[in-house]
Amino acid sequence: MLAEVKRGVSGAISSLAGILLAGALLTGCLGESDPEPKRISGAPKEVADVVARLERVTRRGQFAELCDDLFTRSARSRAGGNDCVELLRATAKDVRDARIRLLEVKIQGTRARARVRTVAEGQAAVEETIDLVRERGRFRIAALRG
Repeated sequence: MLAEVKRGVSGAISSLAGILLAGALLTGCLGESDPEPKRISGAPKEVADVVARLERVTRRGQFAELCDDLFTRSARSRAGGNDCVELLRATAKDVRDARIRLLEVKIQGTRARARVRTVAEGQAAVEETIDLVRERGRFRIAALRG
């Protein structure tokens, strides 16, 4: 799923489609019945919120918000710079009902790593890693890796 975006955005920013995990991170996208989620706060909650927002804006096709607000400046540049919105729109055009489930968050100072499982209609679930960096006062997506 994320492989589609990797082709268009470069090795550093991988598949938006997979990111479309990017994802409803707290949904049981595979139909599993999970126990009550643990409450989180602080930096891990900030990261979880970025992942949830990523899924929301991607599902709604709000790629300007993704490029301008969720990506780091460097990630936006790698995702096409001024053409980021159109590149992501074209990459994600065939992705339907994409979901992201947050599996794990690791915080290391101003850096964070979120391990997620993404799935979309007609595609197998894929585990991905989202690297985040605190930039301009909040965590932003620096890279996506399969």
